[in-house]
Amino acid sequence: MAEVKKEREHTPKQIIGLFVSDNELSGYVYKKLKDKGINVFSFSFVSGGSVHTQVFQPGDIKGILSYLKKQEITKLAFIGRVPAEIVFKDIHSSSDIFLQGEEPLSGEGILKKIIAFLETENIEVMPLTEILQEELAEKKTYTETSLNKTEANDVNTGVHLLSDIMKYRIGQSVAVKQGMIIAVEGVEGTDEMIRRAGMYCNAFAVVKTAGKDKDERFDIPVIGPRTIEILKEAGGRVLAIEAGKTIIFDIAKTINLCNKNKITLIGI
Repeated sequence: MAEVKKEREHTPKQIIGLFVSDNELSGYVYKKLKDKGINVFSFSFVSGGSVHTQVFQPGDIKGILSYLKKQEITKLAFIGRVPAEIVFKDIHSSSDIFLQGEEPLSGEGILKKIIAFLETENIEVMPLTEILQEELAEKKTYTETSLNKTEANDVNTGVHLLSDIMKYRIGQSVAVKQGMIIAVEGVEGTDEMIRRAGMYCNAFAVVKTAGKDKDERFDIPVIGPRTIEILKEAGGRVLAIEAGKTIIFDIAKTINLCNKNKITLIGI
């Protein structure tokens, strides 16, 4: 018995590198991994947020690789939003290799090049679904209120629009009211799209899908309490998300906020 205990004490902890942003999801995943006894080394292009992190200049791949090697990290996850607009800013020269030949610019294409590079350095980029399996949305209505006929039609309109435009890699979300397209997500992300929709009307529906051929290592739709708070402030009434492909983190709080503010949350 003593030998078994001694062996457990000397079992090395799993080490994971975490690229984070300054949002709630980053803090949620960091805490989840730490609670499982995993050594987590986080890094980012931004300071602030709930996670103490090593900050690098945007695009400093050389510095990041050096950091990962120093910590002996062989597994890595991208958590939170990597702003697509950073490619238009003053980014580190070591990122040039990943931008060359990327015309038209594609955030997905750039990230895939970075991941391929990391793999040549024996660093595996983990699918977000592996870390957040328990948080994947199910096909059901989560809230006390369900869709009325008009809202169901708006969700259907949003699904069809997104299926048509996903090939352009514009965004993952759309806002609809009474069949009219109010806003389509662009480079700004879902939260800002919701705020923009709220400038024109209220009681609208937001539809968020992953679409086909999404890379689960960095391109999974995510919602959480902050999404619901922004939807409430903007006057939205429905959030429909793709089941099996969308992460709902801090699910109890998310559902409670929906019920409190009469927002319908449904997995489709």
